[in-house]
Amino acid sequence: MSVTIHDVARQVNLSIATVSRALNRPESVPEPTRQRVLEAVRLTGYRPDAIGRSLREGRSRSVGLIVSDIRNPFYASITKAVEDIAQARGYGVLICNADEKPERAQEALHFLASHQVSGIIHVPTGENVAVLGELEARGVPIVDLDRVSGLQNAGAVLVNNRQGARQAAEHLIGLGHQRIATIAGPQHLTTGRERLEGFRQALEEAGIRLLKRHVEFGDFREASGMRAAQRLFALPKPPTALFVANNEMMAGALGAVLESGRRIPHDISLVGFDDARWAQYMHPPLTVVAQPIDAIGTLAAEQLFERIEGKPAARIQVLDTQLIVRASTGPPGAS
Repeated sequence: MSVTIHDVARQVNLSIATVSRALNRPESVPEPTRQRVLEAVRLTGYRPDAIGRSLREGRSRSVGLIVSDIRNPFYASITKAVEDIAQARGYGVLICNADEKPERAQEALHFLASHQVSGIIHVPTGENVAVLGELEARGVPIVDLDRVSGLQNAGAVLVNNRQGARQAAEHLIGLGHQRIATIAGPQHLTTGRERLEGFRQALEEAGIRLLKRHVEFGDFREASGMRAAQRLFALPKPPTALFVANNEMMAGALGAVLESGRRIPHDISLVGFDDARWAQYMHPPLTVVAQPIDAIGTLAAEQLFERIEGKPAARIQVLDTQLIVRASTGPPGAS
């Protein structure tokens, strides 16, 4: 015989109504009560009738998460943080990969809408404001993550990209570098624009002009980082320091460094944006601008569920970055 909600209620000596509220509207019961109910669910093996409940409510007990590049470890960590919060609230997460393509993101939004998700967290890849606006008009809360979509009423959890890029530039300037280059991200994305703006501003304030030939652009993918670094290293006077605007492009840039025979940091100092797990195990370990990845995912999920539960209006949360200095940066070498 299958386990029912009656069995859970008997296990914790609570009314069926209280157990139902703890599972369906956790904000309406004290946290200790909710934890007792969740433990009873685990012990009894109870599985709520999600399909029946979805039909009654007109909305599924699931949320959507659209990431821009599922291969990027940054988004793997984000996904785990979002899933942890969702699971604790009795929700599943439908994960879609936009592959840095606006058309794929649009398809993902339509897919999630067809599955009647209760809300969507997404990493914008381009202009999908019209589709987002339609979903919002139908009562589906939207939270931007990492980048800004331009949707007027969307919540967002972001990092201070300008601050992070400034930290990288100021560190390199402080070491005595003058020929400083950057591999920037796509300029149609807020992360790409803001990191380049912060980097350029820090150099200008130090009296260092960021030369056009010292700015290369990538698409936040590994191959573009390698090609950009190869072009920089082929200059008659190559840079002595390089700031790369995300971890995937940094992986490609490292390939170009090895290919060219350059020594880190004697021939080239490197600073990345994102503290990927591999960064600290490199030889030498990589200096990075770290983002609070777990906090980004957690706050985005918490804000989404607050909106699903009808609590506060959408808000923009901007988190600080942290410069972690390791051995990939040093004063410019004799060369």
